[in-house]
Amino acid sequence: MTGLLDLPNPQRRAIDLIKEIAIEKDLVPYLVGGPVRDLLLGRHSIDIDLALEEGSSTLARALAKRLDGRVRSHPQFLTYKVTAQEFPEIDIATARTERYRTPGALPLVSAGKLKDDLLRRDFSVNALALGLLDETLHDPANGERDLAHRLIRVLYDQSFIDDPTRIFRAVRLATRLGFTIEPHTVALMREAIESAALTTVSRERVWRELFLAMDEQDAPAVLAALRDEGALDVLFGRRRISDLREKLDAVRNRIEHDKSLDRYLIYTGLLLRGDASPIDFEGSGFSQKRARAVVEIANELPRFYEALEHATSERQRFRLYRGVSPEMLTVVSVECPAERPRIERWREYKQFTIPLRGNDLEVPGGPHIAKALERTREAVFNGEIEPDQARTYAREMARKYLDRATSGTAGSQPAGSSAD
Repeated sequence: MTGLLDLPNPQRRAIDLIKEIAIEKDLVPYLVGGPVRDLLLGRHSIDIDLALEEGSSTLARALAKRLDGRVRSHPQFLTYKVTAQEFPEIDIATARTERYRTPGALPLVSAGKLKDDLLRRDFSVNALALGLLDETLHDPANGERDLAHRLIRVLYDQSFIDDPTRIFRAVRLATRLGFTIEPHTVALMREAIESAALTTVSRERVWRELFLAMDEQDAPAVLAALRDEGALDVLFGRRRISDLREKLDAVRNRIEHDKSLDRYLIYTGLLLRGDASPIDFEGSGFSQKRARAVVEIANELPRFYEALEHATSERQRFRLYRGVSPEMLTVVSVECPAERPRIERWREYKQFTIPLRGNDLEVPGGPHIAKALERTREAVFNGEIEPDQARTYAREMARKYLDRATSGTAGSQPAGSSAD
């Protein structure tokens, strides 16, 4: 077990200050949940989640004052969050009990004892508390034993019915820690999925849990496991993509390398590979543009690959690349290694600029100006012309495009009308 004194400096300073305030104000704070689990696993970086049977508000406000920080309260959940520069976020809660009015609903909470607080939690390895003042371990659910056996176990048989999002958390936690989900817990999880327990949860909450899965370091393993268990059927219907794990693994390194990519679009598109058209994105928070990008990855890759086969020049390829999202191109680059150098060159082109503006061309304004500048940028980038020829070339192209537009307009005028 990692001792409190062995924590890195920001966490240790925060813990020391909390202990000082607790002694001054006669409070008894406990480190609870995941942070205690991580200490027992020997980890040196933890979150600071605290629970007190009494005085959580007093501790939160005194700590915020001492740190010159701020405190946000959530009265309905009896919780507080303290933030301050150069310190980690500190969550402080009143030890509480909870009850579920209906399956899948958010719980009703009320103040309780430490044991009540621990036994309401999701898994035994999270039902742990460590007294900050005496460093006594509180373990009413035998979580330390399950840590030793590397098991994820729910605390009661109704757990996945009361809160079906625990299905997602079980898979995430087991994958992250390299643990096994205990057999009886697996059986309860599968019973909940088969009984449509996840339909009792709002779509927003299910999507949120899915996005948290995508944030995991080994997101492909988590997503593949959730798909295999049927946990994603509530959003996507039953889908069985045989090589899903391989496809997810293939894009993960690229996503980690390029932080500008939208991982949620890429992973969702691959989960829907083959047909996304009937999917309802309500609750996902996707804008229309992002939803279109998901559907593009799910539906359009075969046609895109066919179009690439018929492209005979870099210009034609650039036009194809321009028409799709960066996330779509990421999937193409990992699935078609031969295309990767060309896509990298396209990415270089997107960053390439020329010192030329529309008012430098001495041509009447209109959409032909932007088109001419883009064609000129492409010509310089590809070495078709020298940089010092750009202005003359752009002017000629602008006039050419303007003439085409004008002649096209004139040809479409009805008899007796003017083309001016």
